[in-house]
Amino acid sequence: MKQIKIYALAGLAIVGLTIGSCTKFLEEKPQSFLNSDNFYQTEAQALSAVNACYLKLYNIYRGDLMMATEYTSDLSYLTNGGVDQSFGMSPSNPGVGDGIWTSAYNGIMVCNATIAGIQHSASIAEEKKPALIGEAAIMRALYYYILTCMFGDVPYYTSDASASFDALMEVAQMGRMSAVVIRDSLIADLHKWAPVMPQTKSSSIADNRIGAPLAYMLIGKMALWNKKWDVCIDAMQKLKDIYGALSQYALTDTWFRNRNKAESIFEVQYSGTIKISNVATQMTPARASGAVYDGVTITQLGTTTTTFTAATPTDYLMSLYNDTDPRKNTTLAYTYEGVWFNRPKSNNFTGKPWPGPKFWCPNMSLQQDNNNQKVFRFADALLMLAEAANEMNDPATAMDAINQVKARANTGFVLAAYPGKDAFREELKKERARELFGEYGRKWDLVRWGDFYTRVSATAAAEVDAIQTNLRPYHEYYPVPQTEVDRSGGILTNDAYNQ
Repeated sequence: MKQIKIYALAGLAIVGLTIGSCTKFLEEKPQSFLNSDNFYQTEAQALSAVNACYLKLYNIYRGDLMMATEYTSDLSYLTNGGVDQSFGMSPSNPGVGDGIWTSAYNGIMVCNATIAGIQHSASIAEEKKPALIGEAAIMRALYYYILTCMFGDVPYYTSDASASFDALMEVAQMGRMSAVVIRDSLIADLHKWAPVMPQTKSSSIADNRIGAPLAYMLIGKMALWNKKWDVCIDAMQKLKDIYGALSQYALTDTWFRNRNKAESIFEVQYSGTIKISNVATQMTPARASGAVYDGVTITQLGTTTTTFTAATPTDYLMSLYNDTDPRKNTTLAYTYEGVWFNRPKSNNFTGKPWPGPKFWCPNMSLQQDNNNQKVFRFADALLMLAEAANEMNDPATAMDAINQVKARANTGFVLAAYPGKDAFREELKKERARELFGEYGRKWDLVRWGDFYTRVSATAAAEVDAIQTNLRPYHEYYPVPQTEVDRSGGILTNDAYNQ
């Protein structure tokens, strides 16, 4: 039996996956750490438990979450008629929300058990515990960040509810807690653990494990949601101290195939794993045969790639890029090596471009996209700093931060003068679109700005009849799956969807 799809750890096995190019992150030795008295005897055992905290990310950061955050925004859409793409989701038909809910709560359960097990262990040296606990606590915050962005108010618990079926039942009966309160609690927890984590770029941490940068990034993200601008500014300034000037990082490093580059704050590691993100299948021009993609031969993509219906950029996204912006041809593919694809050259060269090479996976075998999935990077942090500083009436800090992002693309794009608070806010929203499309966040930005319904109505809905027909303001959040509502005895609710 299960409640809110949190599965007992008795059946959990820590399985093997590869992080980086060849380093073993988890060994292929099934271990149960349900009973902390028997498991947490050594630092190595504790580390293997921490490793397990990462595993559910592979069920989340893939095509389903890309659909829920990018293809349901003002920047792109899918036209293959699914529930999510057409905003047809409901509690009884929750689309990708069902799997994301399940995976995130499974991840939280593992994190809670790991934290409790390490805390209570009498065998692990006390000086070794903070970094281990901090890693699990940061991962727990990431899972809750995903849940609150996807569903709004959700059940929240941080105790070890894994070893007792009765405890799991109690969690299911908690109902929704305010997302604002949850974020405040997580921010406080992250402030506790961030100082004990490596204060260096993520790419410099052995095996690409998480460190302080992800903690600061999550503090900033949740502070923006809660409009705690000063908290966000403080966290982003800490990231500036670690990462320095954006100009030192190559724009091509933002491509998904270029793994763990110095600008990266957090990536889900797919290289060498048996996991499949299937993002590239939705972000690559249609392959007809061999290495021919929509009429263009692209040798680097190989002859075995599977392509599904690709995401289509909105007219709005296309309008945001100046022809001299190098991000345009990275994000949107009109041509390849000077040869036009068939789709964009249709109707006298007014057809839609494909998603660009930023997302393609060279020599992909069927759906086995082994690109890392980029979640957070330093340019995002600078734009967050710009947004928070603008809201705090600090134009100097806001201008410096946004202009670092603009100047890396083209020095001619920098803002010469502060345009005023409201105009700056609107330009910031556009710059986030130009820089960060496809990095798992656009819909969540729209929701926290209060722009979701109006922006999607004016963009994607104007191009896709099904979206125009189905879109409602309550689609800013996914519904709690009806199966979970039923298991809670009706304590979990979907009031907005039941109006």
